[in-house]
Amino acid sequence: MATDKIYILGINAYDHDVSACLLRDGEIAYAIAKERITREKHDTGFFQEVIDYCLEAEGITLDDVSLIVRNCYVLPVNDLETRLTYEDVPEFMDPKERQQAAKSPLHLPTSDKVVTLSHHLAHAYSAFAASPFEDGVVMIVDGVGNYACDVFEPDQLTQGVNPLARESESYYRFEGSKLTTLKKVWLEPTRGFLSDEFFFMPGLGALYSRVSSYIFADWNKCGEVMGLAPYGRPGKMQPLATIADGELVVPEWTAAYARPWFPDSDPDWEKSANLAHWEDMAWQVQDDTETVLLERARWLRATTGAKNLCIAGGVALNCVANGRIVREAGFDNVWIQPASGDDGIAIGCALYGHLALQGKPRTHVMQHAYLGRPYSEDAVEAAIGTGMTRFEVSARESDDVCAEAAQLLVDGNVLGWFQGRSEFGPRALGNRSLIADPRSADMKDKLNSRVKHRQAFRPFAPIVLEERAGEIFEGPGDSPYMLIAKSVRPEWRDKIPGIVHVDGTARVQTVSAKTNPRLHALLKAFEALTGVPVLINTSFNVKGEPIVETPHDAVQCFLSTGIDYLILHHLVIEKTAFHRAVAPVMSMYADITSMVRTGLNSDAD
Repeated sequence: MATDKIYILGINAYDHDVSACLLRDGEIAYAIAKERITREKHDTGFFQEVIDYCLEAEGITLDDVSLIVRNCYVLPVNDLETRLTYEDVPEFMDPKERQQAAKSPLHLPTSDKVVTLSHHLAHAYSAFAASPFEDGVVMIVDGVGNYACDVFEPDQLTQGVNPLARESESYYRFEGSKLTTLKKVWLEPTRGFLSDEFFFMPGLGALYSRVSSYIFADWNKCGEVMGLAPYGRPGKMQPLATIADGELVVPEWTAAYARPWFPDSDPDWEKSANLAHWEDMAWQVQDDTETVLLERARWLRATTGAKNLCIAGGVALNCVANGRIVREAGFDNVWIQPASGDDGIAIGCALYGHLALQGKPRTHVMQHAYLGRPYSEDAVEAAIGTGMTRFEVSARESDDVCAEAAQLLVDGNVLGWFQGRSEFGPRALGNRSLIADPRSADMKDKLNSRVKHRQAFRPFAPIVLEERAGEIFEGPGDSPYMLIAKSVRPEWRDKIPGIVHVDGTARVQTVSAKTNPRLHALLKAFEALTGVPVLINTSFNVKGEPIVETPHDAVQCFLSTGIDYLILHHLVIEKTAFHRAVAPVMSMYADITSMVRTGLNSDAD
């Protein structure tokens, strides 16, 4: 279709958290992670689904897109695609995706409108180019970025660097659209090209992922490490990372670190004899991370005199460290990209195309993270009115859905809350959320036993009216993306125990009437009934699954868990007597099917 608008696609390709972002005349139109569509957490592989999602939401085709900018931290995307033509790497492309790729003009493209960007540069553009600041500095810290030989940046700082070293930290200064590289910290390889597990390398994000793998048998459980840290005992371990004269030092691990979790031999993690050891290790790596990041941020402030700091990269999801940077690093303003992990790479790629390649001025400020497509009432009707579902749910329209939902919360119910466009990034920010009353400490156990099924140590986060946040939580500034931990004021801790972590803090999301009027109205209605302008907000999903994206996803999650009511747009949805009768049978069938599939997969292996 002919259009006078300028469209740019940004893509995070192939490895974990595949995603796409569509810019329309320099503004973010849509952004989506592949996991939300395929229902596979941190999904990898080809990117057809995310491209189709964005193009269909906008009502355009790929021919209408003037520029496509891609990144994969493993290799430049074209190089990786070339290797995949003769190497079978199922996590990058399974047989179905190979068929998709064979038909796609974006696989091994010949068009000059498809370009590749390096990893930390994409993170940097996702941060400063979407921020509200005209000038400032940028901090990028993550697990691993591109090889030095594949990095091309302004004021290139790769001379004398091992070409097989990988990006670990990058620091920049910006004025308007101009970005200058100040410092890069590299991960030195220990085994060779494409043969290192990054978390064995001596970098800050890599170290945190190594501890995550040690404690939880998964390198990508860093949020759980952060939540476990306050249970540890200071001084029980030697530092895992230090900084001396501006250089990061990560000592070799000794025999003291010989008690990792092996799920097969130690299946009950919470009853393991090693639990105290893991808690102490979590405390130590968190303390070391805060120390290093504060030192880096203070160095940036002292070196440049900048007043504004932008942060991205996976380590920027560490809200405890972020809170300390905001309070202690000396910057007037700190802005953190809500999709700081590799899903946010798509935003950075798209904005790089707009600013650096097309030479357009900076006009876009990311005011919110609600970047998914809207869903029509027809989609809602299809989710609740077809198949067996029409017998399992009862839906009615509400004249005042916020007032009715507030009363249901006061009565002790857990609500699935589905409104508007989905959030981009790892946090549920009130459009794909489970909502509950924070006034009871037992609500945490109720949420875990009925829905979330996660470890008891993990806290639940609060949403709070922006205009009242300062009364309840200590520390400056708003926190609209749930990326800053703040202390709960002592006089409020007994009033809202459901959101207070063991160390007296909470991972706060402030809610404004401007960016999310319906969620703000729900908080106001709850405040009118209770005097408390705070609710529990956790992601609308069960353990191990991505956050729900569609009305169908929401209804299926509702039916398969102990969520009491589903608020879907203006509808209040309940489970029927028929559902309560058939649910045990369906659950047993699902368990049997899962066991059969597991057995078949085991035989196949």
